Amino acid sequence: MKKALLYIIVTVIVAQNTELDQLAKLPILFQHFKEHRQRDSSVTLMQFLGMHYWGDDLNDNDNDRDMQLPFKKMDAHATYVYLLPALRVIENDTQVKPVNNSFSEYRPDYFPDPALSSLFRPPQA
Repeated sequence: MKKALLYIIVTVIVAQNTELDQLAKLPILFQHFKEHRQRDSSVTLMQFLGMHYWGDDLNDNDNDRDMQLPFKKMDAHATYVYLLPALRVIENDTQVKPVNNSFSEYRPDYFPDPALSSLFRPPQA
């Protein structure tokens, strides 16, 4: 049951966010092909596809019908984000331990020897 629900959700998401919904217009393509075959019986399917997709369409005053064909015009899609609730709650049971930092007191009278940090320092034994 979970797999079937997952397949349904993925199909809905793909159909909404891609141009695969154009495949639902395939029956219109075949109906329009039959209409062209009724006008001219010598038209083959490849000539029909070439006429409507790759070449110049005949001036037969059916532009409204031609624009209903799949992949003839592209639609703008919005991307939706689906949030599904978590199936189980994960709790973190770790305990927080305080860290005790002890710092030495700042003494303004402490000045380290500048010779120890200089580039040229006296030799050490």
